[in-house]
Amino acid sequence: MARTKQTPAKATGGLAPRISDLSKGSRKTIASSKVAQISASQAAKVAVPPPHLQVMQEKRSRTQAPPGPLTNEDGVREGEGCLYECDEPDCPRTICTQCISIPDGYAKYTQEPDVKFRCVHCHTVLSKKSDKVSPYFGFYKDDQPIFQSFLPIVGELAISKRSQISSKPVLILHLKVVGFENTASPVDAFYSYLRPYFPNGGLRLAEVVFDLGTSRKTDKYSQLCEKLMNNIMQDRDYQIVCLVITNHTNDENGDPYLGYAVGDSYVTDTVPEFMSALLDPWRKLIRRAATTTLFFLGCGAIVNKVEGFSGLRLAVVDHAISHTIAFTAKHFHPAFTCHLFIAFAQLVVIECFPLCEAFPTIIEQSGLGMHTNIMLMNVISQDGGSPMSLECIRYSWAHSSSRPWGKVLPLQCPQCGCPTNWKRLKANFSGKFMIFECSFANCGRVKDKSKAEKPRQRFICKAPKNTRLLPGKRRSASWMETVLDFSQSTTGMLESDVEMDLY
Repeated sequence: MARTKQTPAKATGGLAPRISDLSKGSRKTIASSKVAQISASQAAKVAVPPPHLQVMQEKRSRTQAPPGPLTNEDGVREGEGCLYECDEPDCPRTICTQCISIPDGYAKYTQEPDVKFRCVHCHTVLSKKSDKVSPYFGFYKDDQPIFQSFLPIVGELAISKRSQISSKPVLILHLKVVGFENTASPVDAFYSYLRPYFPNGGLRLAEVVFDLGTSRKTDKYSQLCEKLMNNIMQDRDYQIVCLVITNHTNDENGDPYLGYAVGDSYVTDTVPEFMSALLDPWRKLIRRAATTTLFFLGCGAIVNKVEGFSGLRLAVVDHAISHTIAFTAKHFHPAFTCHLFIAFAQLVVIECFPLCEAFPTIIEQSGLGMHTNIMLMNVISQDGGSPMSLECIRYSWAHSSSRPWGKVLPLQCPQCGCPTNWKRLKANFSGKFMIFECSFANCGRVKDKSKAEKPRQRFICKAPKNTRLLPGKRRSASWMETVLDFSQSTTGMLESDVEMDLY
């Protein structure tokens, strides 16, 4: 049976009578008794469904599916918003009655129990698998179309055929170190962007300011979080959890700040200890979610330093966080990530694309290339109860003349002191290296005749291993994807992966 689902009303226009005169007393009105009669007749009309819909309603009650829409005598929804759910295995997509034109007199047959509905995407996939293009009929009974002719598609694609409109409950948990209470955050834009998609609930933002500077403060934080977590879990089963940690890091070793120890003096701790103190009270909530994404909004020492990055990888696996996003900029500005959060909200939260697949598009829209590199860590579950593994990918912005293979050329020549546009002498894209020279003609020359002149300052830039350039809108610039290999080394140094030597 083709299933239907209710959806919130959309601002797509419609039909309404025109009023010729809005002056006082000129509008025609309907007597209240007549209104009462109309309301009563409409209520009687929908109170008892027709026989062929009773089977459908009985099936819904057994499967605990969402209640179906109001229908008229022909089994067609009164007004807009009726959705047909695809009956293909593991397909959550739907098509509304405004996007397909069901022939007159056939609407009631689409509601029969043995009629199956197939969405356009599944029809396209099956056609590709069979290597045969076929007309789209939509509704099938015993694998045969119920219509004499193809089903007209009258709508247009507003989003990708592969995308979805997710209805899974979403929780945004923002943990901010003490002292950041009044700092602007991209989380506000993230939450505001998602709100229109959840008019009937299912989206929640929880913000917690943490201060773990002493054991007493840590105990108080744990009690507060446990109480809040129980309230959240009783509210509903949040399947998508977005964790955002806003914090400082120690520039020397990448240790995150815990909070105040005495007065307003910050103290730090190792990454595993910090993550345990911060996330242990939320462990039950994290494990219950279908997917969990962690955004670490802090300076890049946590991934640029060996100790910090090693600790972060251990903590991510220990807490079974599905995906983790961190940034490498030494002086990171969280407000710059607004576009990244909005692209993440649209592609991953709403349209349900896998984060690994959507991430190149997300960073392309982020505008972060000149500010920071981005780290993406994905926890991979193993079969047979084996320990989980971690995949680490670094995304760097590469430009053919200013950031070859993701390495920033200096603004000033270290030999002659001239602010210069570096001249590219050689580019070997198969070998993945470039050679640049200072454009100042007198670079390396000295006035003292007793001293030997030097050649112009040169740099050779080599691409790191396991690197590929991603497709981009600009011919001379694009993002670069590097898969980090820790099989032989546990170092977390990121900047040294790109070789740039004097030539």
